[in-house]
This record gives sequence, structure tokens and C-alpha cells, in this order.
Amino acid sequence: MNRKATMHILIVVLMLALVASGCTTSNKTPEGSKESKGAEGETLSFSVTLPSNGVDDMNSMVGKEWLKQMEAKMGKKLDIQFNYIPGSEYDDKVKLLITSNELPDIFMTPLFYDTTNMAEQGQILELSQYKDLMPNYMKYLNSVKDGMTRVTNADGKMYFFKETSNPRFPADRGMLVQNTSSYRYDLFKDNNIEIPKTLDEFYDAAKKLKQLYPNKYPVNTRWNDLRSLFSANHIKDDIFWDGSKYVYGVLEDGYKDALQYANKLYSEKLLDPEYTIDTDDTLLRKATNGDNFMWMADWFTLPGTNTRNSTDGKIFAISLYPSNPKYGTAWQEVANVNTPDIGWAALCISSKAKNPEELIKFIDLQYTDEMDRLITWGIEGTTYKIGEDGKPTFVDSIKNATDPWEEGDNYGMRASRKHRPGLQISSDPTAFVDFAPNDYTVFNGKYEVVPVEKSPFLLSLPMPHNEYIASWFDGPAIQFTQDESQQISEVINALKTFVKEEQAKFVAGKNSFNDWDKFIAEVKKIGDIDKVLKIYNDAAKRVLSK
Repeated sequence: MNRKATMHILIVVLMLALVASGCTTSNKTPEGSKESKGAEGETLSFSVTLPSNGVDDMNSMVGKEWLKQMEAKMGKKLDIQFNYIPGSEYDDKVKLLITSNELPDIFMTPLFYDTTNMAEQGQILELSQYKDLMPNYMKYLNSVKDGMTRVTNADGKMYFFKETSNPRFPADRGMLVQNTSSYRYDLFKDNNIEIPKTLDEFYDAAKKLKQLYPNKYPVNTRWNDLRSLFSANHIKDDIFWDGSKYVYGVLEDGYKDALQYANKLYSEKLLDPEYTIDTDDTLLRKATNGDNFMWMADWFTLPGTNTRNSTDGKIFAISLYPSNPKYGTAWQEVANVNTPDIGWAALCISSKAKNPEELIKFIDLQYTDEMDRLITWGIEGTTYKIGEDGKPTFVDSIKNATDPWEEGDNYGMRASRKHRPGLQISSDPTAFVDFAPNDYTVFNGKYEVVPVEKSPFLLSLPMPHNEYIASWFDGPAIQFTQDESQQISEVINALKTFVKEEQAKFVAGKNSFNDWDKFIAEVKKIGDIDKVLKIYNDAAKRVLSK
């Protein structure tokens, strides 16, 4: 064996060791599962890899009950080897498993992961041939607009099970924004600063706070990107549907405008220079220590949690993304919680699995109303009861707790701070509304302490059309052939890496906007984006012509 081959083997071994070191593995059946009745002597053994929030999901009250019921439904003993990887490390470590082709029987893909290469290389099971074994999943897909179209490619092939997204609001009213801007409301109030409605007002507020706290960086953002600025300018930094065709946001005027605005914040020391590397933990530390006061983008429930956990009167309030008058009212990142939809997460089955039909049946059972209720609500009489309207509602000890989400952790149900029992692929989101704790909101200029899901302003908005809804919210459900997906990946993957790096340089002033045309030329040189857009728009024509 030559030296190069030896080094390659060592690298793969080290990669797998790193993955293993980040996993919490449960090889044992949780206590209490011995009471499950199945076919005598018959055991179904398989491995599952999922993200974890650092809790023991399988040995929680709900986790044990889930396993007990699954054994009863499958009619046999289940020996499940769960490999839990911390959520912050999950995507990178699963990508290593994919690269090394050491996949478990069932695994959740990295978020928004393109499975084209895995399918092409035969790493994952093609599922459409087993439709008869997944009646519950097929029933759900049929309830979703363009459901089958969205989970299959243009050849009719299906390679993953998608997470459900059941409605929590009426079909025609109530808008839920899950990504918002957030602010230290107490500071704004004490200093007579209005919560910004426009980007100019945002800049002015940041300047005032900088004058008051010259050693601080007033502005930061979650997820290391500029999504709120792109939304204000009615674009994405990716391919998106503009209402009539697919376009590449980086080539639109709004993209350059967004970077110039971010550069202004950065150059005047208003934007935290660590915005591209900050994690959830460092953002929390900075918020708690009073190092940042304004967040361009944030997850909608986190400011409320930070407020409840504050010991010195800090109030973190959420508001809609501020608008850029040049483009009109800022488009918001709105979740469809009004009709059945498909969520973000996806489960795949390894093509090496020895019992694919049994695994498909097992996964399909997660899509029943019974499992949704158990996973999300917990156990009737212990965590919830049936109200006079015939619907479940949490018991008073949970609903009236200081932090219902944290109280839910004592039982291990999905409606909790950290627990994600079962396969993390289906749930009943009405539970989240039932015990939603108060948030601190500023909508339409009015400060209210109310759960986001119960905000009078948000609940009053018509759906699916209002001034905050982006053009891509209801774009065509396009499909690609495997060859088209491969062509897209070859271009877009390289482009994303290049654009991300150059974007940060423009914001930090390392690239000059005088060289913008050179940047655009390089973008077009790296990949044939016009060819990719043609593939997208041809796919859209196939849908719209039907």
C-alpha cells in the first residue's frame, strides 16, 4: 500500500472517530420496555442517528411510553441503537458519515441537505416503490398542497420522509413570523428611542446607543447572515421565485444595497465584528452581559426566554424586520401554519439496511394522530386532559408554571424546552399555542406582553396574502430530474462558498464596492448561473403549464 493510500485511510478513521466522540449512544432498551408484548423471540434491531439537545429522550416518561406503544404496534421487540449528536455539531458530523459511507439504518439529514448525490451513489433507499407500506405518510402528503410533487423528483423517485407541519391557525387568518428582529426594549424605553420600522430608523437607533455605550457594539444578528436586510430589499442571497420567474438574488440590486448598508453599520462600529462567527451561546452571553442591544434577525421565542431568565430587568422584545422604503414594506419570514405543510427535517433509510420494509412501516407509524398526540402532548391524565371542546389541553401544573417549556422537560414530551422524543418527524403544533408563555412584542408601534401565537396584530392579518408575504411564499412546486439536480449542485455549491466569503469581505470593508462589477463577473465565471436559472424556470413551466 502506498503512502498516499495509507494517509487516506487514516484520515477516514479519524473522521469517524470524531463523529463517534460527539454521539451519545443508547444500546440498551430503556427501563420498563420489557412489559411490551410482541411476538415471542422476535426482535427488530436497527440504528438511528438524530440531533440532541443534551437530554435523555429515550428514558424520559414519554420516551418510554413511545417505545412501549411502538413495540405493541409493530408486534415485536424493538432493539434501537440511538446515536444522538449534539444539535450544534449535527450537520457537520452527519456529513462526515455520508462522506465515509458509514450510515446508520435511519438518519436525519443535515438541515436543507441536497440528497441528490446520496441518491445517485446508491447510499439511500428509494421509497416510492414502497408506497403501499406507508399509508399514514401518503395520507398526510395528500393533505398538503402539491405534497407528492414536493417530496419526489421529476422522475417520480422519493428518497426521504419529510417532517410534518400541521396547522395551528385558521386557513384564512393569522400570520406567524418565526424569524424576527429583536431589541433591548428597556433600554429603548429609558432613552426615548422608538423601535425601528425602517432601516434608516434602525441605523439612527444604533447610533444613539453607540453614543450612550461607546465601548459596545449595539447591533448583532443570529445565524451569521444578513437575512433581514435581504428581506427588507425583497430578495434572498440565493435562487428565489420573484412572482413570475426564478432569479438569483446575488445579481439583483437589492443584494448590493443590503451589503452596503451592513458595511455602513460595520465601518461605524455599530455591527459586532463577530457576527459571522457568533454561536447561540456567545449571542446569549453578549445579550446577558449587555454587549449587544439590537439583533437584525432572531428566533421568535428566544427573546421572551431571555427576558424571563433575566435577573436585572432586561426586556428583550421582538418586532418585524424593518423596511427599506426603496423596496416597500419588508417581507417577513413567514411560516405556513394555516394549512398542512411540509417541514424542514428529513429522514432517510440507508440502502444497506437489512430490513427496509420493517423500517418503512416503523417510520410510517409516526404519522398517525395517536403518535402525534403522545409525542407532543404526553400522557393523558398526567400532562394533558381533554377539554370541554373535545380537544387536549395541558394540565394546570404545566400551563401555570413560570416556564411551561421547562416544566415540559420533566416529562420528556415535544412541547418542552429540550426534549424531542421518537423520530422527531411529526408533532401537533397546537400544543405550542395551548401553553405558549408570554413574549414581549412591538407590532405596529404597540408594545404588548402576549404570546406571539396570540398576538392580536398577527392574528388579524389575512392569509395567505398580505403586504408582509414574500413572492416566494407560494411559488410553484417544482421538480428536478436527478441529472438536473446534479447540474444545479455542481454550480450552486461552489457559488455559495464563494459568495459567503466575499459577502463578509464587502461588509468588513476588505472588498471595495468600486469593484462590484468584478465580483459579479467572478460569480458568473465560477458557475453557469444562467444555465441553472434555465433549469429552474423550465421546471416552473412544466408545473404552470398543467
